Amino acid sequence: MKSLFIIVGVMTSTLAFAVMHFEKNQKCSECHPKIYEEYKTSQHGNSTVFADPIHGAVYDKHPMKNKMQKYRCAKCHTPTADNMKDLLTPKNGVIPDATNETQNEGVSCAYCHRITDTKPGKAMNSNVISKDMRKYFANLESDVKSPFHEIETNVEVFKNGKLCMGCHMHKTNKKGFDVCSTENNNMDGNNNCITCHMPQVDGAPSTLSKVKKHAFHGFPGLHGDLSLLSKYVVLDLKHSKKKFTVSVDHQATHSSTLHPLRMAKLVVSIKRDGKVIKMDSKKLLKVIGNAQGVSPKPTPPWLADRVIKDTRIPANTKKDFKYDFALKKGDLVTVKFGYHLVKPKALKKFKLENNKNAKEFKVISKKVVRIK
Repeated sequence: MKSLFIIVGVMTSTLAFAVMHFEKNQKCSECHPKIYEEYKTSQHGNSTVFADPIHGAVYDKHPMKNKMQKYRCAKCHTPTADNMKDLLTPKNGVIPDATNETQNEGVSCAYCHRITDTKPGKAMNSNVISKDMRKYFANLESDVKSPFHEIETNVEVFKNGKLCMGCHMHKTNKKGFDVCSTENNNMDGNNNCITCHMPQVDGAPSTLSKVKKHAFHGFPGLHGDLSLLSKYVVLDLKHSKKKFTVSVDHQATHSSTLHPLRMAKLVVSIKRDGKVIKMDSKKLLKVIGNAQGVSPKPTPPWLADRVIKDTRIPANTKKDFKYDFALKKGDLVTVKFGYHLVKPKALKKFKLENNKNAKEFKVISKKVVRIK
């Protein structure tokens, strides 16, 4: 999903990569220390194949690396690389280089703040990048001045979340199959990628600003702190004499998971008379694959041509899960809704079985109910 073309003006040639220059993240930190502290631990700050072990593990398995073909992921994971053209040129033997400083910038500050628009594409969307390296765009309520760069405020793509759709809209493999898609539903100025994943938090955005709030640049999501997103997953429990129902009100504008490597899960346990009774977990996932023999089999994203199974919760949807179990007075029911960054069955395949972050069950919402 994370792939894009950088476009200078209306240019679509990858030759544009050779002439683009982006200010380093460290330079931005001089005036924006709080934002930089948030950013450097975020997935945007660690999007490279060197900093993200999960992305690195998938790339290690990809035939493009094994055949030294190209690093297609660079379009989104290292969009300010100074040798982007070479990284995207097929079969020239150029792959990621950890010693290249520009390939370690991640999805940089300057890159995102020079996006003026996004354009739809068949394989993936693309971003339109301003060629003015001293002018940055933002969604601020009032005009502000900076001695280092110009600032254009109230930019539409920073208001409605379209800014993110250059990378996060969809990713299609060579078979023409949509490996992953955000499939946004009812996204608007009040409920979109930025309002959810970049909420307003305490602290001035820069050392030159007198305002007391700024957009959070830690980008809360499955890789980090989920507490800021917990309000979008509301849990409830109802019970009768012989069974009970847990409802998950999924209020996000996209489905419960996007990337096919992820898995959401509903975990329910009951504490009764000092003992814990565990209910069968509900797995919410998308399985992709292709036809192999008698029936379709799961495959890596680059080989998939169909969806084999999809139990995810759609955007803006409330889903009920029923349990044939009689609750008793005094039972303490604990309900947890969370995620695995990598499906447990895929950990070994990608050699991530010892990676704590990959296999950890990350709880986004929790509810504890005492039965009366």
